Amino acid sequence: MLDIAWALAIIGLFVLGSFAVGMLPGLRAKLSYEQWAVGGRNFGRWLNWFILAGEIYTAFTFLGASGWAYSKGAPVLYIAGYGGLAYVVGYYVLPAISPIGRRFGLMTQADLVEHIYDSRVLGILVAIVSVCFLLPYLQLQLTGLGLIIEACSYGVIPRVPAMIIAFGLVATFVSVSGLKGVAATAVIKDSIMIIAVVFFGLFLPIHYFGSLGGTFAALETAKPGFMVLPGATKNLDVSWMMSTIALTSLGFYMWPHLTANSFSARNPEVLRHNAVYLPLYQLCMIFPMLIGFTALLVLVPALKTPDMAFIALVRHTFPGWALGLVGGAGALACMIPAADLLLSTSMVFSRNVYGRIKGGDIPAEQLGRLAKQVVIGLALIALALSILFPNMLVNLLLTGYAGVTQFFPLLVLGVFWKRAHKYAAYCGLAVGEFIVFYTILNHLDPLPIWGLNINAGFTALCVNMVVFVVLSLVFAPQRSISPYADTQLAESGVKPVAG
Repeated sequence: MLDIAWALAIIGLFVLGSFAVGMLPGLRAKLSYEQWAVGGRNFGRWLNWFILAGEIYTAFTFLGASGWAYSKGAPVLYIAGYGGLAYVVGYYVLPAISPIGRRFGLMTQADLVEHIYDSRVLGILVAIVSVCFLLPYLQLQLTGLGLIIEACSYGVIPRVPAMIIAFGLVATFVSVSGLKGVAATAVIKDSIMIIAVVFFGLFLPIHYFGSLGGTFAALETAKPGFMVLPGATKNLDVSWMMSTIALTSLGFYMWPHLTANSFSARNPEVLRHNAVYLPLYQLCMIFPMLIGFTALLVLVPALKTPDMAFIALVRHTFPGWALGLVGGAGALACMIPAADLLLSTSMVFSRNVYGRIKGGDIPAEQLGRLAKQVVIGLALIALALSILFPNMLVNLLLTGYAGVTQFFPLLVLGVFWKRAHKYAAYCGLAVGEFIVFYTILNHLDPLPIWGLNINAGFTALCVNMVVFVVLSLVFAPQRSISPYADTQLAESGVKPVAG
């Protein structure tokens, strides 16, 4: 009984404390639409660091990484590879788009696409595709939140009430404080998460096997070949890993909410600074993997749900206070990214779907009120889907990363290449998304090509890129729509390629 009390008290402290912090920016002062949506474009290095890192490291850090280590072995190591490469992409891309957003008052990724190609229809299309991928990603955080709190409260708080309470709090502080509230809570979330994963990731392997090396020696003895590709799988081999790392590193910053977060930076140097130092944060992903490997050796019988490896091993080893720490950190790892997803999805829908279809010059105050109402509506939709149809969006979730990565050609080449053309953007996006859905929904991922197992999303991206480049050369030997003269990117220090 004492264990349950400790666990509930710590989880409650983390969740309610973060809610209070998230409410403060909106209660202290009335926020303008720009302040609510993109933080007034005045985030410095460390606040922008936490808003970017806070939305990158989510429920996957607690559930997915340890679960993959537990069930698949060596293929999980792709996670350690793609982050460092993604920050290289971010170093060049984010400082280029941030000043464009500031100069032209852009607030969403769809705003940026519409402006690059001078095409309202293309902006609406990108917005609709964005919502299709952001909503299931939001549901993923919600489902993970329910599982974590239910397990870490020893079942006292069932999954559904946990989701309702936590998401009610999230929707409330997002409506009141917007991105400033998300950033403030991200500072708390990241600090607690780092402490939790580093402590348990080091303590548990050493506690059971004497050292990290002892853990891997025991793993090789018990599961020979588990740490050599393809691990416990049949086809997640070297070719799959290389293509997956390429896909995820290119698609890392293609999630629509991360474009909005880059607009919050005070200047491009803030984003360059974070791209240089964020790889240090990638080290945190190693510790859940160590926990997953340890759980495989310690927990008997085997878990029916591998994603619960982290929580199950902590519960097996520690008293209630430790489980409360994991539960609180895990809850925040779901809630804070969910807050940013709610904010970004509401902005995309209100500005780029409703606003553009309705047409006319809608006042900022009206758009702000609509976006805050959409926050509540989206939270209710995600809750309903998670409670009533928990498996309805599973296949769509599997396409998420591969799907948003198809934005890479039209977004990145649109900024850096003067010949990028809107018709090429339409066709490339359509072809890429079709291949993503066809291959993944027909269980063709990875895709066998010439004896190699290639990530289906990477295959789609390659075809997308070829279509985009070829059609851009056909339609625009000299680009007729060129909103970016060299001087317009001068602030970012990036020069577009003449082509």
